[in-house]
Amino acid sequence: MRTKRMAPALWLTALLAAGCAAPVEVPPQAVGPLLSLRNGLIDGRAQIQKTTGAARDLVEHPRQDVQTQVSAFRSQVDQLSRDALQARETAAGAQTRADEFFASWDKDLQGMSAGMAEAGQQRRTESMASFGRLRESLTAVRTQFSPFLSDLQEANKYLQSDATAAGVKVATPTIQKALGREKAVLSSIDDLIGQIDAVRGGK
Repeated sequence: MRTKRMAPALWLTALLAAGCAAPVEVPPQAVGPLLSLRNGLIDGRAQIQKTTGAARDLVEHPRQDVQTQVSAFRSQVDQLSRDALQARETAAGAQTRADEFFASWDKDLQGMSAGMAEAGQQRRTESMASFGRLRESLTAVRTQFSPFLSDLQEANKYLQSDATAAGVKVATPTIQKALGREKAVLSSIDDLIGQIDAVRGGK
């Protein structure tokens, strides 16, 4: 027996109500790709700390041979930039896979009995709400990380031309600004990892 698709207004109401609840486990078809994102976040978190470590060493403990410190800093920023690009691609792929799954799940429910379809739509709505909160956490990471990386990249670009003690002094305020953002960046990443764990059922 076929059942009618949930009316848009009712679906939105259910979604908003579910959004206030604790995250629920989401089917593996939707969250499977998130494991790669989670691993990338953990690696990226470590790279952030390596980068800020090199940055602090450069601006707080400059040595006579400052070019070595500049080279170390620039190498870490370059690696962080590559990691960030990979993370963006992984996140985009995971979101696309999830959207495709939720659309397919909805289609499957249309051919089921009224009771099964109603219960299934409730689960789907709750799962979508959990995934929605995850996307909010992902947006929070981008909001914190983008200016952090931008400052580091600007300092990196300047030091490419002026890898001297005087050049480090010019770049220091921008580097210090990035260092001031580190705690918020790491906190947002930890929150996102926690959201991923929640929708994956703690796996």
